[in-house]
Amino acid sequence: MVDRVVNQLGQIEFFAALDRSDLEAIAGIARLEQYPRGALVFSQGAAGRGCYLVESGELRVLRIDQNGVEREVDRLTPGDFFGEGALLLGEPHDASVEVVQDATLLTISKSRFDQLLAERPQLLRGLQLSSDIEHKRHTPRFDWQEPDEVVVFVLRKHNAMLLRRLVLPGLGLLLILAGFFFVGGTTLLALLLGGVLSAVPLLLAVYYIVDHFNDKYILTTKRVVHDEHVYLIHRSRVGAPLTNIQSIQQIQEGVLAKTFDFGDLLIETAGEPSGLIAFRQIPHPAVVQEQVFEERERIDARTRAQERAAIQDALQRRLRQGASEEDDKPEETENETAEEASQSHWSSRILAPLRVARYFFPALRHEEGDTIIWRKHWVALLGPIARPTAAIGIVTLFVAWLLGSDSDQLSILFSYGIVLMFLVPWWLWVFEDWQNDTYQVTPSRIIDIEQRPFGLREERREASLGMIQNVSLRVPGLIGRVLGYGSVTIETAGAGAFTFDYVKNPEAVQTEIFRRIESFEERERRRRTERRRDELLDWFTVYDQMRHPETQQEGGLVPSDPSKRGNVPDPSSSS
Repeated sequence: MVDRVVNQLGQIEFFAALDRSDLEAIAGIARLEQYPRGALVFSQGAAGRGCYLVESGELRVLRIDQNGVEREVDRLTPGDFFGEGALLLGEPHDASVEVVQDATLLTISKSRFDQLLAERPQLLRGLQLSSDIEHKRHTPRFDWQEPDEVVVFVLRKHNAMLLRRLVLPGLGLLLILAGFFFVGGTTLLALLLGGVLSAVPLLLAVYYIVDHFNDKYILTTKRVVHDEHVYLIHRSRVGAPLTNIQSIQQIQEGVLAKTFDFGDLLIETAGEPSGLIAFRQIPHPAVVQEQVFEERERIDARTRAQERAAIQDALQRRLRQGASEEDDKPEETENETAEEASQSHWSSRILAPLRVARYFFPALRHEEGDTIIWRKHWVALLGPIARPTAAIGIVTLFVAWLLGSDSDQLSILFSYGIVLMFLVPWWLWVFEDWQNDTYQVTPSRIIDIEQRPFGLREERREASLGMIQNVSLRVPGLIGRVLGYGSVTIETAGAGAFTFDYVKNPEAVQTEIFRRIESFEERERRRRTERRRDELLDWFTVYDQMRHPETQQEGGLVPSDPSKRGNVPDPSSSS
């Protein structure tokens, strides 16, 4: 079988350049699978799990567009190979593959192939990749990406913008060199002065170059992102899911932009107050705009395909009159929840002495069930608490100095206690005010809570995750990078902007919010699908009752006498 599979793989362009040992290694992880007529090899929108070679049978490739229209786009016969993008990138499938005639497929799973690549890294260099897959393979991977999220492109501003910025330091350097050439200074002092003066435009040019390559515009299969990093000044990243894009405006100004084909893309969402992600001075803006729309349409098409597959599955179960679906998990969950609550009660009693320490050293991020709670970084506490801390310190030092003299120590300590009765509550007030301000994200909402100490006042803002349009972060310069804090701004449609100030590790906060948004949208899609499915099932039930009223007489749904039912047309006799 290995020789046969090796020969088959060698005839495929994708594997044709590999030597026999590599082909034998791939044949060792390949599996034969049988698919009957009508079976789905995979459905549109499903996660990519590998590639397939048709050994026998016939299959058809079906694609549902963003409008819900299904079309057959290809036929697969023995010798055809498909799924290389899923094998190498793990991308979701853009089409469904259905068996027309009983088929035998040679399958290579992505998990086994990844293990093989780890053992034989040279194998990847021998694969004949399409330009699209080759491009996506060489795009960088970022720590904020989801596991199934693929970078489509990473752009920077057109190089003409870099050259334009380098004109000023270049002219400055030329003027300095020309001045020394005409003056003809050859002394050590003149050379040192020339070196110092020349360093200024050179350093400015280096800064412009580094800044140019640190400003990135990113399109993935799920979102658009603008990542800007200015050394020692700030770090910012703003992103929006593709599904939230309302419109894209393309702007090209000037002869230079027309000549070298660069310009701006203004990507608008419904977020408030700005709702705008700007791709500034990027090359080929019209091509980029088309790519963004293509990825958006691909997501819409996958969503429609998944909804239709769920409805089809539900109808098939209904037609088969399968067993009723009973789920005992809620009871188990309730029992587990009660048991966990009991354990939590006893642990809280045992750990009661540690509550004081926890109060004064609260976690900046912690989880309560499905809710994640962030507090402001310790940096936000330093300014407000400095004054009461300084007052307590000064009073304490002054009292210590008085106690060292021959004064009445008892009256001094009594006075010190009276002063502390005012200073310590002031300190606790400031600390409690810092600790009570929290930011939360639940499976369905974001929450911003500002609470005055001791429950005197509370302001609480909430918004559904479905209202979020884009999420941006900002790290304030070197201090923010070193201490690991920044701000995350969440723009919503209708509820205004939510700003999570002074949060620890703002990159992780932004990533978590995006992850919650995706989970929320997936749940909402399932709910919408279930609702439409139930509506369709109701239609089919009524249709069946109208066609067979005699079977519903006992239930009283439809009278058995046609004269009592009114003029109900027979659906089967429609013209």
